[in-house]
Amino acid sequence: MGFSMESTLKYWRRLLGQALLPLTVMAVLLAVQFHDPLLRVRLRDIAFDQLQKFYPARYSEDLPVRAVAIDDPSLAAVGQWPWPRTVLAQIVDQLHQMGARVVVLDVFLAEADRTSPEQVKQFWPDNPQLDALLQNYPRHDDILAASLARSRVVTGVVAGNTYPPQMLPPRQVEITSDGGDARAWLQSWSGGAGFLPPFAVAGVGAGVLTVVPDHDGILRSLPVLSMLGGELYPSLGLEAVRVYLGSRDVTVKVTPAAQSGLLQMPGITGVALGQSAFFPTSGDARIWLHARPQTTERYVSAIDVLTNRVEPRRIKDHIVLIGATSSGLGDTVRNPLGEAVPGLEGHLQLMEQLLSNEYLLRPSWENAFVAAVIVAFAWILALLLAYVRPAWSVGLLGFGVLALLGLSNWLFINEHLFLDPLFPSLSLVALFLSMAVPRYLRTERDQRWIQTAFARYVSPNRVKYLQAHPEALTLGGEYRECSFVMTDLAGFTSMMETYEPAMLSSLLNDYLSGMIEVAFSHDGTLDRIVGDAVAVMFSAPVVQVDHAERAIACALAMDKFAQDFSLRQQARGIPFGKTRIGVNTGDVLVGNFGGKVMLDYRALGDAINTAARLETINGHLGTRVSVSESSVKRCKGFLGRPAGRLVLKGKKYPVTVFEPLTEEEDKSDRIARYREAYALMDAEAPDAAQAFKTLQGQYPDDPLVGYHAQRFSAGEKGSLVVMTQK
Repeated sequence: MGFSMESTLKYWRRLLGQALLPLTVMAVLLAVQFHDPLLRVRLRDIAFDQLQKFYPARYSEDLPVRAVAIDDPSLAAVGQWPWPRTVLAQIVDQLHQMGARVVVLDVFLAEADRTSPEQVKQFWPDNPQLDALLQNYPRHDDILAASLARSRVVTGVVAGNTYPPQMLPPRQVEITSDGGDARAWLQSWSGGAGFLPPFAVAGVGAGVLTVVPDHDGILRSLPVLSMLGGELYPSLGLEAVRVYLGSRDVTVKVTPAAQSGLLQMPGITGVALGQSAFFPTSGDARIWLHARPQTTERYVSAIDVLTNRVEPRRIKDHIVLIGATSSGLGDTVRNPLGEAVPGLEGHLQLMEQLLSNEYLLRPSWENAFVAAVIVAFAWILALLLAYVRPAWSVGLLGFGVLALLGLSNWLFINEHLFLDPLFPSLSLVALFLSMAVPRYLRTERDQRWIQTAFARYVSPNRVKYLQAHPEALTLGGEYRECSFVMTDLAGFTSMMETYEPAMLSSLLNDYLSGMIEVAFSHDGTLDRIVGDAVAVMFSAPVVQVDHAERAIACALAMDKFAQDFSLRQQARGIPFGKTRIGVNTGDVLVGNFGGKVMLDYRALGDAINTAARLETINGHLGTRVSVSESSVKRCKGFLGRPAGRLVLKGKKYPVTVFEPLTEEEDKSDRIARYREAYALMDAEAPDAAQAFKTLQGQYPDDPLVGYHAQRFSAGEKGSLVVMTQK
């Protein structure tokens, strides 16, 4: 019970250790998404700008919006800015006559006109004649005020923290909140300043004309409502659209915190213009502009209006915005497309998109969606890393990133929703790294441990398999057809009585090292070493279709090494013995056996015992290598001669045994005559004995011929041999 509890605690500690980093990364990512720090904002801006460049808004001539540009040609014709108010009055009157429905002034008129007659008198005081003359001329501001009164004009309000609230003009529209206090969610300014009172009174509306780009100088969005000195004011664009639609009031829809959730964040949800229109917004009443490349078609030059060179159809029933476009006047911002545009372009495009209802919004469910993506990806990735190959986890990451990019593009094009794909994609990469990299490092560590622990004792074939399949280090096995090579060194035990242990151990190590290297070069798996004997198996742990061919080739290579090694030692005066080798193929049980304390990967079954018997049979037959028929049948192109059908001691059925030959031996007269004699022996022909006796006389150094000749001398016959010794 204590062991079980200890194992359980160890398991949970290990699991917690592995999950700590991914859980920490996930918590940080979720915190960044929900708290929206500057880094998150900048990533969103990068994605927003890129989508804008891919899919910019298109110019539509059908929208009733026009701009009168105070441009360089107009300044050259009329003179430097600011112009006399009489010039502005002429422009307003001309637009009114051409049928403009709403005129919007994106110029700030907070001071008296210095070119007006009453202002000129200040430069020549004590001049009664000049005073009398100037009294006959009207004030320029009065002329402009009268012009504004004749038209439907929206004036401007400048927001700022340096203006006292007392300078703010009175609102000309009733703004109410529905669902909560809208002021808690709006951009706030301590004060602001409006037009001169005569102008403000003459206008039918007033809107905030202040344009504040983002931290990088790019104008991406505009608030349709702002709070100035504690009061709500509409933006210049919203006020122009309200007057155009004839709405008398503005209602701000608010979702209070108590009614919010994952799919609906608290804050402002939209602005209604009476019963005429409803514009969904972000939580701070912002609208994200769908950037349109600046186009001259939307503009007419002020000098063309003054000289009556504008077609009335371009003005009739339009909202006409009057503002500066000359770069020398300094009112320039950058848009997401990388263009430097006049500040009035923001108001202009806001009006266009409010009228067409094709502006952009951030989805209210963005936080919930990103959180769901992060959690789901982490969960699925954990399952993939635990149960399938790592390539699937890479595929999941690629699929997740591509899906986010595809969804973001689809929402942008079809739903006018801006869902940032960049931060969620980076989140998936961060989660992948936090989960996959530690797992990779753990795997590498385990593989190094396996390699270090087994490299000297287990075949490279087995080490590679364990590195690829660490789960194989468990108890259990399976039945599989394998081939085996068994070797034994004759006479080594007697050498132990003559030579020093240090010399013998060095000699034996050199011999075994060479034999094992031969086995490994044929991708064999070292099954065991017992004294001077070596057991090698093929097709385990990795299945080898040609395992029999590998085993026979390995046996021949071992035989050559052993002969060369023995000759070298004998040349040194060391009576190093002959190596006997047996090869057999059959079904065995292979796997890890032993227990929880120690594992031994080996094969169990009669096939390996038969290979060991074939190795000892060499001592009776006089051969060095004996191969069973089961191995020969699986080896195409085998070269060898049959040694007999042997019933091994303790066995009931015979095993046909072959001695492998070189190509030169296989083609020799000796082997051809042996096969003829063996055929007679196998058929139990009467002249078989004489055939082997003749062969023995011709080839007295052939031990296998001598073995069968001796059998015939002892009265035996046929190729079936019942072995009475192992």
